Amino acid sequence: MQDSIKKATAEKWYDLLDFPQEAYKEFRSALEAWNPQGATSIDLYNTSEKDGKKNLLSYLFFCDELEKGYQSKGIPNNVLIDTLKDIVIWTKTWSALKNELYLGEVEWLKRHLSMKLFRLGRLQFCISPSEFDIDVKEIKKGDKIIEIHIPEGEPLSPQECINSTDEARRFFSRFFPEYEYKLFTCHSWLLDRSLSEFLSPSSNILQFADLFRVVRRDTSDALLGYIFKWGIKRDELGNRPARSSFAEKIKAAALSGRDFYECLGYIEK
Repeated sequence: MQDSIKKATAEKWYDLLDFPQEAYKEFRSALEAWNPQGATSIDLYNTSEKDGKKNLLSYLFFCDELEKGYQSKGIPNNVLIDTLKDIVIWTKTWSALKNELYLGEVEWLKRHLSMKLFRLGRLQFCISPSEFDIDVKEIKKGDKIIEIHIPEGEPLSPQECINSTDEARRFFSRFFPEYEYKLFTCHSWLLDRSLSEFLSPSSNILQFADLFRVVRRDTSDALLGYIFKWGIKRDELGNRPARSSFAEKIKAAALSGRDFYECLGYIEK
């Protein structure tokens, strides 16, 4: 494929995904300088690539092939766009970290472009082998499950999450009937019930956690990256502003040495 066509394709998806206009000048400059010869397919892309502009332009180009896959299965276009908006989210996150236009999390986003992960309403659902044994459900590591992930964005309304999961049941039954999964699982700091110490009983986070049966807890500071800044460490929290009462409480607890957790939970299919 001619380089000019690849560049035009990347620009088309930049517009379709509604990237912030303030980044457009930098995007255009990167597009003009881009050598797209290495952009062949998502399966062959080097996900350890450290050139964030190259990552962004290549992944935007790969969106065209993904669109064809959706069309071949009859998956609605709104699911495609909603799913791919994660590229915008992670470009914003990494551009803020690098102080330049930059796409990171390319290994994560490969799932989207490989037609394994879909955003259905408030939540994302990913076709995946289980990373863990779940003895109470006779699940072994490697068994077929669907992972639930929580994209940045709107409030985590419990009813919207229930609606998303109901939609996912219909979606996978219709478009992937051959995928005989056993459970929905979620491995997240949002399932850490010890956060009730810092939240009101009616909080969306605690109500979201109540949707799952938790079967595993792993010590983790993952929540700090979502509440403060991606990749932040405890020893970097001192001068970091807390923008909510919840963040203030988490900051104080982290600086005092308190443990936090990522928890594994499941919902029946």
